[in-house]
Amino acid sequence: MTGRWQMIVALSLCVALFAANWTALDVAQQEISRDLDLTSAAGVWLIYLYPAALLGVLIPVKGRLGVLLLGLGAFGLASAAAAFAANGAMLIGCRAGQGLAVAIVLRAGFELTREHFRGTEWWPALVIPVVLAVPALIAGPLIGVVITNFLSFRWIFLINVPLTVVALVLVALFTPRTAPNMQARA
Repeated sequence: MTGRWQMIVALSLCVALFAANWTALDVAQQEISRDLDLTSAAGVWLIYLYPAALLGVLIPVKGRLGVLLLGLGAFGLASAAAAFAANGAMLIGCRAGQGLAVAIVLRAGFELTREHFRGTEWWPALVIPVVLAVPALIAGPLIGVVITNFLSFRWIFLINVPLTVVALVLVALFTPRTAPNMQARA
């Protein structure tokens, strides 16, 4: 497997992490509302602000590795802050931060993929992360139930920290530093 395809595997794992995180929180909403005394309206913000913030993918960015790593780091920091949120407003703000960080990673990852893949390789490189996101979306609620029942809703966020570190390392290791000569491969 070439470095470009290893990059797709690393990006796919990031997408799976983001997808599972999206749906894992849904099942913990009652515990969060009870622990942080959230109103039902705040609970709706908590659940839907993350996917709404994903509209940030529409923001144009240059698909450089540094931007992607910055987004991953921001996701990890927002997750850590969410795990220790003292109140509902802080948790909702952290959730928005997570969503914006994911949007940065997705947009930069898309740009890097576009930079490194052309012709018949483009669609598989783009579809692999999407295909891996589906089982992660489905597994998210199960993960959320297990974590909430055996630990605390805070672990849904805290588990993201070491997983984000792994993602940072994989993306940094496997993303080629220069784009291949596209004329030779197109």
